[in-house]
Amino acid sequence: MGSLRFLLAFSVTYGHAGLATLLFPLVPGDTAVQVFYAISGFYMSLVLNEKYGSSDYGLFISNRFLRLFPVYATILAVTTALGLMLAFPFVALWADARSWSWETLVFLVGSQVTMLGLDQYSFLELTGGSLHPAPFNQTEHSLYRLMPLGQAWTLGLEMTFYLMAPFVVRRRIATVLALIGASFAVRLGLQAGWGLDGDPWSYRFFPSELALFLAGCIAYHCYRNEAMRPLLVTVSAAIFVVLLINRWHGLTRVASVAFLAAAIVAIPSLFRVTKRWRWDRELGELSYSLYLCHGLVIFILDAAIRFEAPLYRALAIVVLSCLLSVALYLTVEIPLERWRAGRTAARLAGGQAVTQS
Repeated sequence: MGSLRFLLAFSVTYGHAGLATLLFPLVPGDTAVQVFYAISGFYMSLVLNEKYGSSDYGLFISNRFLRLFPVYATILAVTTALGLMLAFPFVALWADARSWSWETLVFLVGSQVTMLGLDQYSFLELTGGSLHPAPFNQTEHSLYRLMPLGQAWTLGLEMTFYLMAPFVVRRRIATVLALIGASFAVRLGLQAGWGLDGDPWSYRFFPSELALFLAGCIAYHCYRNEAMRPLLVTVSAAIFVVLLINRWHGLTRVASVAFLAAAIVAIPSLFRVTKRWRWDRELGELSYSLYLCHGLVIFILDAAIRFEAPLYRALAIVVLSCLLSVALYLTVEIPLERWRAGRTAARLAGGQAVTQS
């Protein structure tokens, strides 16, 4: 499944670089993100049901934070430092921080450090030193413009899911299905009642996206019990219909949502076939660094180089982002992952010893 994860991250980079319009489209960015949600739901269901006990909540949350934070912090620090030197767009917007309310500062700094709340930048604006609800990216004061790592908003949704996952993915299937139905109701209710069916409501609002995460939970149960496949197909078909109702952009939208539904159905088989393929696993490990670092590459190239043709710029972004993701994986992710794995094994072994004694 690592190849799929890499394809999704590469598709986001490819689209942000502009190659989707200059050459040919790959997986649309919103679809790629939503497939990632389902994959996350699958993996969290897997580890929580097979690795962590009911008393290991703190260990699970700290491990998820340690999995995401080092690469995020590295890229954030480099982006901030270079931003001050090269005048990246977000830097000027932080210049007025002294005039902001303390609540605003606590939220902005806290969200950048913990990653919790990064998704809320899509729903707020900063005016008069305070935060207010506002349409996404439609005003000059949109909070989203203050993000050093624009694509990191998805980490806010991921962290929110991690916090609730131990209380959800171990529940009966009926409970998971009820939550999926509630998530559908939120999505369609926002559309029918208030006309909220575009970005950010279509794939950035956690209550609406919870169905995607929990579809991954159903995929886990299908992985463990093939008799669950009809249910997984049914849930995927429901996602296909609901997402098309929620946001329609012609036949290309049908194709992208069909890919999403097919990917969810394929998750159990993909994992079963590829889980022992080392090259596939390592390719998948590059996806997180690639997803986060390509914004930094875009900032640097746009600040330092004037390309003669848009295609050269786009190709440079993709190539350099892939190279930087490899460097981050080798220098940051591998060493910290070894430490994290050892820490987890020791803690879990200690807990089992206490239980047995």
